[in-house]
Amino acid sequence: MSQTTRRPISLQGRSSRGLEERIYLRFRWLLMFATRAAWRLPPHSRSRRAVILRVAQIGFDAINRGDFKSSFLLYHPDVEFITPPHFVALGFDRVYRGLKARFDFQRKWTLEWGEMRFEPAEVIDMGDRLLFVGRVKGTGVSSGAEFATEWAVLLTLSAGQLTREQPFFDHREAFEAVGLSE
Repeated sequence: MSQTTRRPISLQGRSSRGLEERIYLRFRWLLMFATRAAWRLPPHSRSRRAVILRVAQIGFDAINRGDFKSSFLLYHPDVEFITPPHFVALGFDRVYRGLKARFDFQRKWTLEWGEMRFEPAEVIDMGDRLLFVGRVKGTGVSSGAEFATEWAVLLTLSAGQLTREQPFFDHREAFEAVGLSE
C-alpha cells in the first residue's frame, strides 16, 4: 500500500460559516473543480493533502455546529450511507441512499440522540478512499448523559464527490475494513 498516506488533522472549531463556505455554497462548482483536480493527484501530493485537509475541516466544523447544508456540500446526489449494525437495532435503516435520505438520517439522529461533536485526529488517504479516525462526544437528549467514544468514517469519492460514507464506532473495526493496521 505505497499509495497510502497518513496525516494528523485538527478542526478550527468555527461557530459560523466562514467566507470560504459562503463562496462554496453559492458557487458549488468551484469546490467541485478543486476537489476533482485534487482527487486526480497521487495521495502523497502536497496539493491533494492540502485540499483534503481544508475541505475536511470545513465539513466537520459545519456538521459540529449543525450546518448540514455546508457539511454535505461534497456529497453526490446518489450518495450511499451505510449505517453501523447496532444502529439498525435502534430503528435506523441499514442503508440510506441519496442526499435527502442522508439529511433525514442526520436529523433523526440529532432528534433522538442529541448533538454530537466529531473530533477527527487523523486522515488516511488510500488513493480511492479516505479514512478519518478520531473520537465523537455528545450528550443524550433525554438522559443528559455525556458520552465519548472512538469513531471513524470511511469515505469513497469519485470525481471529487462523496459517493459512499460508512461510519464506525471502533477503530479496530475501521482499520480491518480497509485492510490496514492501527
